[in-house]
Amino acid sequence: MDIRRLPLWEGRNATIMNNGEINAVIEDQGEVMLELSNQVRSGARVNPLAIPYFRGFGSGVLSDPNGSWYSMKETLYQAGGSYFTFPYPSEDRITSNNTYWMVRRYGTEALHGGVWRLSSMKSREEGNRYELEKLDYLAPDTPFVYTLVNIRNNGDEVLDASPAMNSMLSFPFLESGDFINTNARHFTCYSRGVRELAENRFKPGVVFEDLKKAPLLSGGCADASVTPSPTGSYDYILGKIPSNERLGWITVTNPRSMSVYMSFTTSFGDVGVYDLENVSITENYLGRIDAPWALFDGGTSQVYSLTVGFNSGPKGTRHMHLEGHQEAKILYANGYFNYENPRISLGFYSCDIADDAFTFKRTKSTMRVNADTSFSRIRELYKNLSSGE
Repeated sequence: MDIRRLPLWEGRNATIMNNGEINAVIEDQGEVMLELSNQVRSGARVNPLAIPYFRGFGSGVLSDPNGSWYSMKETLYQAGGSYFTFPYPSEDRITSNNTYWMVRRYGTEALHGGVWRLSSMKSREEGNRYELEKLDYLAPDTPFVYTLVNIRNNGDEVLDASPAMNSMLSFPFLESGDFINTNARHFTCYSRGVRELAENRFKPGVVFEDLKKAPLLSGGCADASVTPSPTGSYDYILGKIPSNERLGWITVTNPRSMSVYMSFTTSFGDVGVYDLENVSITENYLGRIDAPWALFDGGTSQVYSLTVGFNSGPKGTRHMHLEGHQEAKILYANGYFNYENPRISLGFYSCDIADDAFTFKRTKSTMRVNADTSFSRIRELYKNLSSGE
């Protein structure tokens, strides 16, 4: 186990966490996890998280001479990786992923030997006063980074928000033939945003039960759970996690490298925890043609990516209503791991959840992955840190 600080670009710093299996690199700027790498069976060490070619390396978009190319959007300037968004995506307000965080403490946890980092940020904007405290934890015996975000409304009025967690995946992990599994149901596709130059592949506004049978705009259906060769399309898909599920989870499997990227979030009805009730899937198969995704608006798309995560509602909605001076917690985990049974490369049919593991099944073939599915360790760690132990 190892944790240490390291400099990145022009005053931008990060923390690297390692448990001998995975490396996690989390940048202070926007709290973006830029790397969650593992050594795949073919020998290379692979980071499945995207670092787009246009990601900025300066102190911020406002001081960058090419700021206009980014439309002066800080979130585009530091796009990619895995990140938490609060209170909602915005360039006009302070949000969790477009501002600098302060790393307050980091160290090794005594009971299990894991490493952790505690960071925070605060918004003092009128009508947008909140404080976030974020704990990241890497255990020695599981291939996941566990995250707890404590949200406090510092204002007197109700804070309306739509928190979300997203992981942007790209080459070399993401390639045609990768497949998506999730326990979400009741999927819906959405039209591209007003400011997004793109073409949809799937028909918006239609509810469907099976990700393998997504309705096409051109008629018929296609399998939205398998990454195709570049289609020149861009689609945002939302799936509802059933309320009787213990966890919400999503996996992306690369059958060639025999590796899996996985995210999961807390069960429903947990006291003091706000649930991210939806799985979000953004399929950008060379479909975004607005700058900086393309070299110029209407140009050739330069980014092939798949973004997966969780949120509490569709774009533009506010589903979290936090009373003045109240707190809420959000828990999620991201992991990257390999498997040995080649039959899993054909896809799995079910996922059993125990307190200490996920077990993915395909007929008689199984894949077991160690995981703290109740988030018990990070909950206890946060409690101890908050009490000064």
